[in-house]
Amino acid sequence: MHDSKKISETIFSLEEIQQAGMTLAEAARSLHLKEMVPFDDIWPAVMQLRQLSEKEAMRLTKEWCVFMQD
Repeated sequence: MHDSKKISETIFSLEEIQQAGMTLAEAARSLHLKEMVPFDDIWPAVMQLRQLSEKEAMRLTKEWCVFMQD
C-alpha cells in the first residue's frame, strides 16, 4: 500500500498550489517538474482528491505530468 503520510503531504502541497489559482492538473505538473516530486507520490494523492480508481488516477497524472505541453 501507499505511504499515507507522504500522500497527505502531497495532498497538502497540491491544495496549497491550487489556492494560488491553479487547477489540479497545473498543480500536479508544477509539483512534478518544478518541485521534483516523483510521479509515484503524486498519483495516489490525485486518486484520493478526485476519488478515482488507481488506473484512472495514474492515467490522469501521467497525462498532466508527462504529456501536457506548455
